[in-house]
Amino acid sequence: MKRFQDKVAIVTGSGRGLGAQFAQDLASEGAVVAIWDIQPANLEKVKQKIENEGGQAIASTTDITDYSQVSNSVAAIIRQFGKVDILINNAAFHKSKPVADTSIDDWKRQIDTNLNGTFYCIKAVLPYMLERKYGKILNIASAAGKVYFPGFGAYAASKAGIVSLSNVLSEEVKLQNINVNSIYLGMTNTEYTRERINHDAAITISLDEMMQPEEVSKVVLFLVSDEAAPIKGAAVDVFGNRY
Repeated sequence: MKRFQDKVAIVTGSGRGLGAQFAQDLASEGAVVAIWDIQPANLEKVKQKIENEGGQAIASTTDITDYSQVSNSVAAIIRQFGKVDILINNAAFHKSKPVADTSIDDWKRQIDTNLNGTFYCIKAVLPYMLERKYGKILNIASAAGKVYFPGFGAYAASKAGIVSLSNVLSEEVKLQNINVNSIYLGMTNTEYTRERINHDAAITISLDEMMQPEEVSKVVLFLVSDEAAPIKGAAVDVFGNRY
């Protein structure tokens, strides 16, 4: 039997990069995966790849900064499958600016996507997990939440907030057989990271020094598996060799 057979998972920001990797790996191990992103074309590519490999995916163009969209998307999953077993809050937005130069709009977008979006997804899913007394929630934070880089004010605040939210929530639900954890993620070789490197001469890390998506995915899948049942309220450093 596959590790995630009969599980239903939501992965936000899964139209490309790490989210797509998580979704594909979950599907390959038996999960039905709801892939969420704001780019329909990206979602369709990931969905097609999962289905071509024998997996099952449901694509939803869901903007996690809009609670009504999140709630509606979760309700649709519940109507079809009756449950959500796994939630991976991966969607994120980053724009590097010194605090003095950060516009109100840039601040709000990073907080809305990274922190508020994580909360909205949790709020929509949690009642169903509490009802069944089962669930796995993994929130993707960032090394920037604990290692302080110039220009990362809004992003760092949002990612540190994710860890605090995760730890408090874990204390609230751990006796209900619900695991809530987070990871401090270091630089990973994704399309988005490569785009950042091409536009920021200050980033000197090479692609070979970065973690690869499949490496990170192994950690993520472990943390949302039943094998990790004793791990609750952890914030795991996943840095590789570099932040």
